[in-house]
Amino acid sequence: MVALLALWAALSLVTDLVASPAASLTALVELFANGSIYRHLNATLQAVLIGFLIAAAAGFPLGYAIGRSKFLGAVFDPIVAGAFAIPRVIFFPVLLQIFGVGVGAQSAMAALAAVFPIMVSTTAGVRAINPLLPKLARSLSLSPLQTVAKIYVPAMAPSLMVGIRIGFSIAFINVIIAEFFAARAGLGLLTLRAYGQLDLPAMYGIVVLLALIALVGNLALWGVERRLSRKA
Repeated sequence: MVALLALWAALSLVTDLVASPAASLTALVELFANGSIYRHLNATLQAVLIGFLIAAAAGFPLGYAIGRSKFLGAVFDPIVAGAFAIPRVIFFPVLLQIFGVGVGAQSAMAALAAVFPIMVSTTAGVRAINPLLPKLARSLSLSPLQTVAKIYVPAMAPSLMVGIRIGFSIAFINVIIAEFFAARAGLGLLTLRAYGQLDLPAMYGIVVLLALIALVGNLALWGVERRLSRKA
C-alpha cells in the first residue's frame, strides 16, 4: 500500500494527467463536506444491493436444482458455462429499454451479472456434499425443508460464500459500468462528470472511494467465508 501511494505521488509529479494523493483526498473530503456525493453514493449502493439480492434469490435455488438433478445438470451446465463468456454489458441497452434510466436498469445489470457465479458455486456445493448426509437425513426422518436447512446449507456454506463474494464483486463492477453509460445518479456518473470537467482530483478521489468500498465489502465477506470454512 505504501509503495502504491509512493508510485501515485511520483506519477503526479511528472505528469498533469495524475492528481496527487493529497489533492485527491482533499477533493473527496470536500464532496462529503458539501453533501454532493451522498445522492450518488446512495444510488450506487442501492443498485448493488438490490441487484445482488435478486441474483442470490434466483441463483441459489437454480444452482441447487441443477446440482441435485442429473438431467438438469446435463441440460444447463453447458448453457451456464457458455453464458460466462458473454459480456453482460451488451444487454444494458435492452435493460434501459425495459427499466429506463435509473436504479432499475443498474440493479438489473448487477443481477444479470452476479447470478451466474452464485448459481455455479451453489451447484458445485451441492455436488460436493458427502452422499452419506442425505441418508442421515432420511434416517432422522427430516422433512425436505429440514434436510436443506440442517444438512445441505451447512455443508454447502463455504462454497456458497465463494459465490456470494464473487457475485458481490461482479455486481459492484457492473453497476459502475452501467452508470458510465446511462444514469441519473451514481458514483460512476459522478466519476464521469469529474473527468468531463477535467476535475482530476475529484475523479481520482472517487476512484479511491470505489476501491475502498469494493475492498471493505470483499474483506468482510472473505472473513465470513474463512469462518465457515473452519467450521466445515
